[in-house]
Amino acid sequence: MKLRPFSRLTRGTFTAMVVATTLIGASACGSSPASAPAGGSTPGAGSTPSVDSELAGMVPDSVRDKGTLTIAAGVYAPAVMEPVGGGEVSGWDIELTRKAAALLGLNVDFKIIPFDGVIPGLQAGRFDGATGEINVTEERTKVVTFVTNYASRDAFIVKADSAKESFETPADVCGLKIGAALGSNQAATAQSMADECKASGGDPTTVETFQTQSQVNLALSQGRLDASLASASQAAYSVDQTKGQFKLAKLGFGPEIKSGLALANNADTPQLAKAFQAATDKLIEDGELAKVLDELNGGLGAVDKSEIIPAPAS
Repeated sequence: MKLRPFSRLTRGTFTAMVVATTLIGASACGSSPASAPAGGSTPGAGSTPSVDSELAGMVPDSVRDKGTLTIAAGVYAPAVMEPVGGGEVSGWDIELTRKAAALLGLNVDFKIIPFDGVIPGLQAGRFDGATGEINVTEERTKVVTFVTNYASRDAFIVKADSAKESFETPADVCGLKIGAALGSNQAATAQSMADECKASGGDPTTVETFQTQSQVNLALSQGRLDASLASASQAAYSVDQTKGQFKLAKLGFGPEIKSGLALANNADTPQLAKAFQAATDKLIEDGELAKVLDELNGGLGAVDKSEIIPAPAS
């Protein structure tokens, strides 16, 4: 699987983006909807592709008849962004979902909700799917089906005057207060680091979670945290938008992390997942996926194929 280098994310990468929410002091909107019909466009990301009749033929009849998918998303810039005061939702994962759905002849109605409600909402059948750099984890694959479109790694955000430049081993985390978004994979990862510090006899590590990444960043800016753990793209975006208040601190250990569209599990899911996988592969083959990530994510995270996780039964 191909990964764009972390070093490509530099100051200025995200200056052309629509700013979703003020990173210091703001919180994400709770549940305001943003409707995005196929055939529209997002500034800077190019027009939405036309329906591909062959791919559209893969969509389950019941989904095709409905015509519109309700997709949940938690604000997590730059993957999912909502303008201050409301408006059309944007971001690289929003755009990839929009384009894949358009190839399948489907409209998308995005619902912005707190991230920790995304997976429970899928389980309860309130949404057809969810997007927003949702990491594939073993726990989540027990209750939802993923169609991957992205792969990256995590990174730390620290204050610009911090002595920390990188975290090369788990021991480098011991004794710190780490912040992460509630319900995120990064929160679970940070807790694993804290547990490892305790098991090894290192200084105690504290993990604090917040409803949004904006609130994490606020706590970091106020000195209530030593570091924030986020995806590499979110970390780079936070550093860029705060213009010198934060800096990146590389995470020198940990695995590659896959993410993608999460689909609610029901009778249509196996067939719908294959349709979205085929649509995502077409975006990859046509260069559209790389274009979106180049324009909206500093080129980070492009993959050379989509996967369905857990894999469908043969």
